[in-house]
Amino acid sequence: MMKLKARYRKAALATGKDGSFCQMTRHFAAFYRRSPKLVVTFDHMKSRDQEGPRFPWGYEFLKKRGVSHLGIMMTRRNDWFRHGDLFDYFDDLKTQGFFGQFEDVLFYGSSMGGYGACAYAAAAPGARILALMPQSTLARDLVPDETRYRNGFARGDWDDPRYRDGADGVATSSHTQLIYDPYFAADRLHADRLQGDQVEHVKAFFTGHSATRALHFNGLLKQVLDRSLAGKPLGQQAYYRAFRDARRKAPNHMRSLAQRALAGGSAVRLDTVLRVAEQRTTTSYPRFKRMREELCA
Repeated sequence: MMKLKARYRKAALATGKDGSFCQMTRHFAAFYRRSPKLVVTFDHMKSRDQEGPRFPWGYEFLKKRGVSHLGIMMTRRNDWFRHGDLFDYFDDLKTQGFFGQFEDVLFYGSSMGGYGACAYAAAAPGARILALMPQSTLARDLVPDETRYRNGFARGDWDDPRYRDGADGVATSSHTQLIYDPYFAADRLHADRLQGDQVEHVKAFFTGHSATRALHFNGLLKQVLDRSLAGKPLGQQAYYRAFRDARRKAPNHMRSLAQRALAGGSAVRLDTVLRVAEQRTTTSYPRFKRMREELCA
C-alpha cells in the first residue's frame, strides 16, 4: 500500500467504517455507504485544479441526498481513466458482486467523466447512466475525427480492450441519458455512436461543450440530477420549456449565437443578437463589441 496522498486523506477518512478507499497509481477511489442506491461518479478535466482537500465529484450533493457514492478521482494528469490499475479495480468489483448489493446503480459524469461513466458501466450490467457531453472513447481506430484531447490519448492506455469504448457500457445499461449540444459537431460525433432503444438523447442547444455549466447556470442541473436519482423520466417537454426560458438570460447562450452569426458573416443577425442580449442580461459585452468591429472591418 503506497503512502496516502495528503490531498485525499479527508476523503478517505470520511468513508468511515462502512466505506472503503483505494489509492492507485493515477487514480483514487472512495466509497461512501449510505443507502441501497449507489451513484458512481468520475472526475471531469478541471477537478484536479481545485484547491485544498479533494473529494469525489458531486460529493456534497450526493451526501445531502443520502445515497451511497463511489467516486473515482484523478490524482495525476488526466488520462481519461485509462490505466491498468483502474481496469483491475473495476474488474475486481464486478467479480466480487459489489454492484449487485444495491437496488439501483447510476453511473454519472461530464465530458471526460462522461466517458468514464459510459465505459465503466460495463462492470455493472443493468445500471443506469447519466452522461453530459461525453466522449465515447479516444481510441483513434474508433473515432479518427476526434482531435481535441491529444494529451488524454497519449497518457492513457488505449490498447487494453477493457472499458475502452463507452458504447460497450451503454449497450449493457438499462437506461442511458445523454445531454449535449447537437449543433456542436465534436460532441455530436460521440453521441451518434451511443445508440439503442434504452438511450435517451437530451439536447442542450447552443451550449457548445459547456452544457454542464449552462444547466448549472440555468438552475436545471439539480432538477435533472434529482429526477435521475429518483429513476423518473426527465419529462423532455417540460425540460425544453424550462431550458428555453432560462437560456434567454444566459450570457453563454447569447455568446454562442453571436459567434455563429459572426462565423456566418451575417451583420444583420449579429446586430440582432447583440441588441437582444443587451436587453435580456446585465452582463457587459466587450467581446461582442469586438465581434461587431471584426465583422465590419
